[in-house]
Amino acid sequence: MSDRLPSRVGINALFLEPRMGGLDTYVRALLPEMMRLAPQVRFSVFCSPGGREYLMREQWSQEVDLITHPLLGRRGLKAAGELTVLGPIAGRRVDLLHSVAMTAPLRTRAVNVVTLADVTWIVAPDPGEMGTVRVWRAVVPPVARRADRLIALSQAGAEHIVEHLNVAAERIDIVPLAAGSDGSAIPTPEQELRSRLQLGQGPVILSVSAKKVHKNLSRLVQAMVAVVQRHADAKLVLPGNHTAHEDELRELARAEGIAANVVFPAYVNAEDLEGLYALARCFVFASINEGFGIPILEAMRRGVPVACANASALPEVAGEAAIYFDPYSVPDIALALTQLLEDSALVQRLSTLGAQREATFTWEASAQGTLDSYARAYALKR
Repeated sequence: MSDRLPSRVGINALFLEPRMGGLDTYVRALLPEMMRLAPQVRFSVFCSPGGREYLMREQWSQEVDLITHPLLGRRGLKAAGELTVLGPIAGRRVDLLHSVAMTAPLRTRAVNVVTLADVTWIVAPDPGEMGTVRVWRAVVPPVARRADRLIALSQAGAEHIVEHLNVAAERIDIVPLAAGSDGSAIPTPEQELRSRLQLGQGPVILSVSAKKVHKNLSRLVQAMVAVVQRHADAKLVLPGNHTAHEDELRELARAEGIAANVVFPAYVNAEDLEGLYALARCFVFASINEGFGIPILEAMRRGVPVACANASALPEVAGEAAIYFDPYSVPDIALALTQLLEDSALVQRLSTLGAQREATFTWEASAQGTLDSYARAYALKR
């Protein structure tokens, strides 16, 4: 379908800032692959001043137009700017606008494609983010219904869009993602990392996710009580940006008597993260709702066996290369973790299967699927 692509494509990344996890990975990994597959297309990125400075570090940044505007990307007014001001600005600059983070112009001359990563804000809203949740509940449904085409990241995500946003399934393209980093960073030596983060010498259970309620970290912490009864030196490591929910998790660990067994490193650099993957006995992803689940593939790429929730899109990502648990059952989570700490044969089997599974997801395929979605949307407006 590449011969039916528009000549000018804009990426709406007004929300992009450093350390944003999935959205950050999505833009920085997808865009260069689309540029490679469709060299005839001129790409522009609409971004905030901070986002522009961040993207300027990318090798491909000189090959795209990084567009800022005084009325776009202002703190506290980003959603309003996307809904109103971005539409006419993009309509003058590009033929197709792809908004990657759920919000988009309600009106624009450009063909309008929107990625809806998930509807967690409907099915599992975070009590600490109710202001943002209310904005999304007001804004995203009309945005989704007015878009020329929607992109979901999984079949589960697409089904949620149909169910909760009243969008016809035939208007949705499913485009899976891939692992975010290439693992090229040199890992921090194990003993240095164990000493600095106070990990001791016992087995490490790693979980990389935002510290939000829907990530189900409370039940994961509670599951560690049973794990520690069998493995007193086990550590659950939860790296990432501090949130108010982290304070709740710390208090929960203290109340359960396992404060020393749950470690909360701040946002770690690439070298420390590689070091954590290298020393981890297993990886756990307990989230109640996800549109995809990049961290699962990150662990599998590094040969770390995975236990994850049997929920939303996670089985689509992990396939038969993980063991699953009921995310609402603390004993079930604990059983899965204990299995990975004690069953060496299971660990080896999942490590092998995980590497094979991860290799089936590529950013080239994601880029091609996205370009195909552009072509379908553009064909409707020609």
